[in-house]
Amino acid sequence: MSQLPPVKRMLWASINSLASATLQSHRGDNDKILVSWRMFPTDNAYTAFDLYRTDGNGLEVKVNSEPIVNSTNFQDTKADRTVDNTYRLCYAGNNETLETYTITARQASEGLPFLTISLRGTADIDPLFPYKANDASIGDLDGDGMYEIVLKRLVEIVADEEDVESATASKVRHTTLFEAYKLDGTFLWRIASGPNIPLGNSAAFAVYDFDGDGKCEVALRTAEGTVFGDGTEIGDINGDGKTDYRIPGANYIHGGPEFLSIIEGTTGKELARTDYIALGTSEDWGDDYYKRSSSYRIGLGNFSGTNTSILICRGVYAKMVLEAWDFQGGELSKRWRFDTTDGVHDSYAGQGNHSLSVGDVDADGMDEVVYGACTIDHDGKGLNNSGFGHGDALHLGKFDPSRPGLQIWSCFETGSIGAALRDARTGEVLWRYNDSSDVGAALVADIDPASPGCEMWWFKGNVHSCTGVDLGYTASSCNMAIWWSGSLNRQLLNSRRIEAPIEDSGRVFSIYEYKVDKRGSKSNPCFYGDILGDWREEMIMSAEDGTALYIFSTWYPTNYKFPYLMSDHVYEMSAINQNIGYNMPTQLGYYLGSDLIKKEP
Repeated sequence: MSQLPPVKRMLWASINSLASATLQSHRGDNDKILVSWRMFPTDNAYTAFDLYRTDGNGLEVKVNSEPIVNSTNFQDTKADRTVDNTYRLCYAGNNETLETYTITARQASEGLPFLTISLRGTADIDPLFPYKANDASIGDLDGDGMYEIVLKRLVEIVADEEDVESATASKVRHTTLFEAYKLDGTFLWRIASGPNIPLGNSAAFAVYDFDGDGKCEVALRTAEGTVFGDGTEIGDINGDGKTDYRIPGANYIHGGPEFLSIIEGTTGKELARTDYIALGTSEDWGDDYYKRSSSYRIGLGNFSGTNTSILICRGVYAKMVLEAWDFQGGELSKRWRFDTTDGVHDSYAGQGNHSLSVGDVDADGMDEVVYGACTIDHDGKGLNNSGFGHGDALHLGKFDPSRPGLQIWSCFETGSIGAALRDARTGEVLWRYNDSSDVGAALVADIDPASPGCEMWWFKGNVHSCTGVDLGYTASSCNMAIWWSGSLNRQLLNSRRIEAPIEDSGRVFSIYEYKVDKRGSKSNPCFYGDILGDWREEMIMSAEDGTALYIFSTWYPTNYKFPYLMSDHVYEMSAINQNIGYNMPTQLGYYLGSDLIKKEP
């Protein structure tokens, strides 16, 4: 079901020179250029490579003395870092070029472990209020085998007004911008939201090749006043004489037409449009001030076994409606609708999270939607429901390698269950932590080589094994997990730093050294995932002054090789659906961790 592998090996290079930013045991890796590339699923353990370097004088040399077979990276210690160096990758013993990449003299000499993408100015949108980088996603928009970046930017809140969010939003026409950039910094297009897309996480979007033409489209919620990349604007569709439905002093929109739009990835123009899930009344969704009706989600999943559908949702606290839409032949058609007021799924009401996960949990070749405490089958019917209520953090993946299938790890803020590990297919509770208070965060990752499978914990709680055994210690954070240092264990990413909580007991990367934006209380990147080089993960972060994006790539070598992680369907879905509601970490549909290392008897 996964998107076809990119046609490029995606050769990449990175370097770091800040000794204060790395573990003591790895400081020898500073000032050395790490070159890495993708392993395809069609490669095997014996697929070998040769790597060549051409310096500023045009002299090409082979940098490896033996074929590179046990990894998909090479640490170059002999390059002249004062000149541009171009690397060329070939299969071992074959001079045909697979891919090239040039690391500039500036990046190498200054030890900058990131690529810079300058952001388009916003004075033409509003000269008074700047727009800050928010969530991002990736996709091959032009079919060249390389990912592009789709970025959401929110108008910056001023700090000197009593009701800062609504007051600022009321002064601008466009609260949110969507922009597309190539990895070389080329600006592709911009969409301006209009006045009826409120600030916050209600402006989710999905990037994928929905119609199978080899180029990704963008699905997003639009309204009257939205201006697309070709300059076309949605006007007064319902003929009521207005296109601005904001109410003074209110943070949420109380009415007006809402749409699902499909956007052409190369130009930003609208290709198709349909009505979004109907609002009805605020009380339908559980309150009288339109907050709960503004719990929007836009994602994607493969619900047919062939094409990938757009998933749109409204409501998590009470009434919940999910719809799957197909985009084929330039038109949108509804595949199914799930509604907790349909007389069949009443018990599913209020079981949604501030995020969602997508994957094939019952091994039928089609995706299901883990919407929080409940799971919706590929045909839009309820599959299982724990009844544990609403929660924030949600993870779907292979966490216990001794069990068949996938598992769900999540926390809750209603009822008597604080966190629980569930079998994804049946919904069976494998173990749980009882707590009637609001458990606002929970994370799962293999961080402990001494404990089989992945470890799980919640905010201010001890780390537990995948079978629920209390391991007697706490982790340094409960936000994101990342493969960065080169070990099979994951590291912890939080608030502009990466830490190795167990195996190395220290800081892996002090990202704040490079003046990146903290992203408020989220304390996570705009996007992260395996999009460049080998199987480790990259981070897309905003510069502190808001003028650029930085794409950070690891400079640590590794002795392991795996197919690039985006070739795993569960991982790809977790990455692409990352910006829905509260940002959730990437997870794999197979186990990758320290248990894969053979232990001596």
